[in-house]
Amino acid sequence: MKEKCRGCGQILPVQNLLQYRNMPKSAQFFPTEGELATEHGIDILLKQCPYCGLIQAMGEPVSYYRDVIRATSVSGEMREFREEQYKNWVEEFQLTGKKIIEIGCGKGEYMSFMEKAGGIVYGLEHLQESVEKGKQGGHIIFQGFIENEDYEIPMAPYDGFYIMNFLEHIPDPNELLRGIANNLSEKAVGIVEVPNFDMMLKCSLYSEFIQDHLNYFTEDTLRNLLERNGFQVLKCKSIWHHYILSAVVQKRLFTSTEGFKKKHEQLRREVKEFLDEQKRKGNRVASWGAGHQALANLSLLDMGADIEYVIDSADFKQNKFTPATHIPIVAPERLLSGEVQMVIIMVAGYSQEVKRIMDKKYPKIDKVILTEEGIK
Repeated sequence: MKEKCRGCGQILPVQNLLQYRNMPKSAQFFPTEGELATEHGIDILLKQCPYCGLIQAMGEPVSYYRDVIRATSVSGEMREFREEQYKNWVEEFQLTGKKIIEIGCGKGEYMSFMEKAGGIVYGLEHLQESVEKGKQGGHIIFQGFIENEDYEIPMAPYDGFYIMNFLEHIPDPNELLRGIANNLSEKAVGIVEVPNFDMMLKCSLYSEFIQDHLNYFTEDTLRNLLERNGFQVLKCKSIWHHYILSAVVQKRLFTSTEGFKKKHEQLRREVKEFLDEQKRKGNRVASWGAGHQALANLSLLDMGADIEYVIDSADFKQNKFTPATHIPIVAPERLLSGEVQMVIIMVAGYSQEVKRIMDKKYPKIDKVILTEEGIK
């Protein structure tokens, strides 16, 4: 069976990028004396996706990959660092008094720092023992794990989230990230942190490989994964002596199309008023240009019934009709017949050139230019 990339789903190459034999089977397994006779190391096989670039460990995840297991205490240096980091993040994105959730919160070791920064903080943790200890510490923690993008976190939607060195453990990071995104408010922001593989490469830290870590992210592959799963990466940098990549993200917003709608309605009204005025004057109107913008405007601006014919210099368009509006397309020489008294020029960047041609060859015919700003 062909192996697929955990990041993008494409087929991985047959050859390994790297292989280490007789490695510890996990970071949390310490055999007893009675287990030594049967305990043995494993081979760690690493492959790189040729499409998205993600480097990943083959094989099954460790049995406890859903659980966050941290040291029993946080060092004074780390405490000071996190308090300053979270304080700045909450202030920058105006999250004081807003709901923030930590994904994979363990016993709530970092939740106190975020609470001190001003957020209303919740946690999501799979290991029931950690959930209970976190609750005893006064934290609001839900027992669970985001298995897929449809997972519903209690109290959602959240205005902010953070996930600290957990994503590298996840066999399907796409589902986890999409599940997070689907539990966020429209403009929610987050912090995503993973071990820094750029630093591992630079310093040749071969001892950092462990089967617990399925995904080894560079800044490029982390950005790639986040951006394909519902987030815009606002900034990404290495922190904590370059051991950690820290990305600040925002839930991707749908592009606003209000500008298109307003512009369309503005031009539709303006063109209608212009064509009505030409009717009152007894003028017949043609248009110049059968490019895709002109063809769209003839239809979207309801011009079809008021345009006698469309002029275009391209031979292959002449003696045919405009799609959708069915207006005849003719050569420029048709203007010599005297049928029309006004021409609306609609050739985008060539409009001034066409105007000069008309001034020279058809000086008796009035003309205007339809631009994105209106009729000129």
